[in-house]
Amino acid sequence: WARRFPQEQILLLSTDPAHSLGDVLQIPVEDTPHPLPDLPNLQVRTLDAQKLLQAFKTRYGRVLELLVERGSFVEGEDLTPVWDLSWPGLDELMGILEIQRLLNEQVADRVVVDMAPSGHTLNLFELMDFLDGFLQALELFQQKHRLIHQTFTGRYTPDEADAFLQQMKAELAAGRCLLQDRVYTACLVVAIAEPMSWLETSRFLKALQKLQIPFGGLFVNRLLEVAPSPQDLDRFYEQHELIDKFLMLADSCPVFGVPLQTQEPVGSVALDDLVSQIKNLEATQDAGVLPAIALHWPPKVSPSFNDFVDENRQLILVGGKGGVGKTTVAAAIAWAMAERYPEKNIRVISIDPAHSLGDAFGQPLGHQPIQLTDNLSGQEIDAEQVLQQ
Repeated sequence: WARRFPQEQILLLSTDPAHSLGDVLQIPVEDTPHPLPDLPNLQVRTLDAQKLLQAFKTRYGRVLELLVERGSFVEGEDLTPVWDLSWPGLDELMGILEIQRLLNEQVADRVVVDMAPSGHTLNLFELMDFLDGFLQALELFQQKHRLIHQTFTGRYTPDEADAFLQQMKAELAAGRCLLQDRVYTACLVVAIAEPMSWLETSRFLKALQKLQIPFGGLFVNRLLEVAPSPQDLDRFYEQHELIDKFLMLADSCPVFGVPLQTQEPVGSVALDDLVSQIKNLEATQDAGVLPAIALHWPPKVSPSFNDFVDENRQLILVGGKGGVGKTTVAAAIAWAMAERYPEKNIRVISIDPAHSLGDAFGQPLGHQPIQLTDNLSGQEIDAEQVLQQ
């Protein structure tokens, strides 16, 4: 966009708490937007949720405390510990309020948002509904105050709390309208041609449809060459089949293929080269029957994992960036422990907002544990159910 529309101001923004825009662009990226040296009309910024929260508290803290005081027996100063809590979803909430502000104030002609992995992205979009409910609760507090004031004085004059509620509701409505506007907004989804990625993408697109967020297209990354090496032949055939599935999933929206690179495309030169390789994908021709492939396990790399059961480990946490294989590793560890110790009961649990643990085992999982084998059970935590409990 920055090259295509040199007369326009483009803002590239990351809402990912573990952002890597600076790594990709090979420049320092911070909360203050800075232009790229070779593209002055492209500014890059990553959101600092803590700074945004502090600014939000400074701007609206007093009036929020006033509203809560009017609707409860809580004193304003009693809310200080609540402000200091690290609430789940707070980063996403600050992100959506800031994006909304940027769009309302028209700081750029076009905004490209680098989102967190799909589960956190859906949390961000769903927070619009949370904000609706939150403002309705504050409105009830204010209605109570108006009624009492009018009962005792015979009249009521709107104050700063009324102005805050009116402003926030108007901004929220405008933000929701823009997010759902098919003319001005599109959510582009990036996937890789692997079965688990296809399944997660399918669920993500259904969630976008439910939230009425317009889907603009799909990028299928890390595609193998037309004539791959013999050791990559099985992956090539698998990708071949999945491309057709992605095309069906996207329906009438475009699907773009991004070829696998020999090294990470970082820096402006490599990124320009990568963009030139992106092409529209079309239905693949039948690749025929996959020829027999001799299976050779790679040599074992030392050191291997310790024997977690023998060491009496009761909790193993698997973490890492989105898309690196956390779910696969967790499933493999659980499966191996269950096979090695048939007398032990092993439970593998997903707390990812966008679950794919069931995909790894090839069967649906839910909030209630499901037996995968005699001594291995799987569970995908539903945070909403836990919250209700």
